[in-house]
Amino acid sequence: MSERGTINFFRPKKLDVKSNVDKFVFDMTYVSRQDSIIINSSLDVKDEGVLSQFKLKSGEKEIPGEAVTMLYRDVTKQGYTIRISSRFLIKDIEECFSSNSPLIFTIVLTDGTVCTATYKPSQWKQERLQVTRILQSINF
Repeated sequence: MSERGTINFFRPKKLDVKSNVDKFVFDMTYVSRQDSIIINSSLDVKDEGVLSQFKLKSGEKEIPGEAVTMLYRDVTKQGYTIRISSRFLIKDIEECFSSNSPLIFTIVLTDGTVCTATYKPSQWKQERLQVTRILQSINF
């Protein structure tokens, strides 16, 4: 418990199906008083652009992030590591994880580069079940 209510942290997850991204890792934090989930993501890219957009896609539904922020952008040997944060309504996240279609993370950089990351089908099946169970326990 905190002054913002109950906080639940979902462990970091590395996604292996990527486009224009060398490495993609994200974590989620549920904050009860805001009834929202904060998604923090780290991605390694070769391009120089900075964060322009962050959105999720599940099936045909596309959900733009709220309060999208680039926390930092570090220079690495192979390019850049970018850390971003965005807020999503819990009902939107629940809907994403109830879909049979793997969740797709899309980050658009200011230079026009579109970076995507998603789950392998077997990975999605397991993650979908785990996250759905956690979300159900939060709403109980």
